[in-house]
Amino acid sequence: MKEIIDLIERYRACWVTVMRETHDVGSLNGFFHLPCFFIGGDGSVSCFRTADDISAFHGPRLDQFLKGGVTNNRVRSCDVLSLGTRSALALVNWELVRADDSVERAWRHSYNVVKTDHGWKIVVSTFQGGS
Repeated sequence: MKEIIDLIERYRACWVTVMRETHDVGSLNGFFHLPCFFIGGDGSVSCFRTADDISAFHGPRLDQFLKGGVTNNRVRSCDVLSLGTRSALALVNWELVRADDSVERAWRHSYNVVKTDHGWKIVVSTFQGGS
């Protein structure tokens, strides 16, 4: 599903802008449906009801990325499974890279997405710990 791959690519590019230029994690909020859920690698579940909740979550992650020297990210692969006409599951292998192109960290993430009147939005973001 090209629309889902495009969503992930726009999300990736937005993160690059946040890391390199603006440091404005609030610009990521538009990719998410409200409310939305984040599932951590430890199995913890967070429910975010407002855009400010999402920003508060992403702020410390940005700090970690910058401390690690991250300047870019890559999608190594993105597989999409249709779950009907208005929902899908995207399985994404991410890499965060430094200016010298070395990998600072890599992981697998899944996104349950839903088609809304404002386009495709992430409803559940799951960090796949140990993958």
